[in-house]
Amino acid sequence: MWDSHIRLGGAAGTDLQSAQCPSGSVNTDCQAAFLGLYLTAASSAYLEGTWIWTADHDLDASSSPQLSIFTGRGVLSESAGPVWMIGTSSEHSTLYQYNLVSAQNHWMGFTQTETPYYQPVPAPPAPFFVDSAYRDPNFTSSLNMAWALYVQSSQNIILFGGGFYSFFQNYGQDCLDTFSCQTQIINIDSSSSVTAYSISTVGTTYQLSVSESGVINESDNGDGFQQTFTAWSQ
Repeated sequence: MWDSHIRLGGAAGTDLQSAQCPSGSVNTDCQAAFLGLYLTAASSAYLEGTWIWTADHDLDASSSPQLSIFTGRGVLSESAGPVWMIGTSSEHSTLYQYNLVSAQNHWMGFTQTETPYYQPVPAPPAPFFVDSAYRDPNFTSSLNMAWALYVQSSQNIILFGGGFYSFFQNYGQDCLDTFSCQTQIINIDSSSSVTAYSISTVGTTYQLSVSESGVINESDNGDGFQQTFTAWSQ
């Protein structure tokens, strides 16, 4: 798949526009999708220039007002590979943007995510529910924002450049000044093998976590507006 968008809401005919789903509202009728893209265990994929986008703006309104639209999950991959994701993006899903579960042989280059602007009001998984059949992460009061990337029992995963961004808390941006829009943003469990190069984050305290415990603090990696670590491997 090349140069393709999966767009959820924010366009005429979707009934997911500013009239139905204004920013700050929690309307269960504004649940756009359960899951954006699913790579099954037997699949392989080559994705280049692919954007899975839950609309945060109404593109067919003159002023493009912000929206509160809810997609449960971004990209779920259980593929044994090979999988190439080159210049892919997943934005504004409620539980996570990318979730790798028992996956293998993935090359993810120049990956980009954004956390939903409305969180933590409501906090994930609301307005959805955790579904163990899809290996959803669990959430606590301190882990109350969507994960950009969540890796479980996965092997030979390479991240080659990425931007994982958290710009808001309930549509406010004061948290950017203290790198506290969310506490953690990337999680890799202790049974996975992952190598990451040149990863940038915005608005998050811990840039990378192992088994939901922060291991790279943004304070060590200032790089202008963003924070960047050069290499990490497990």
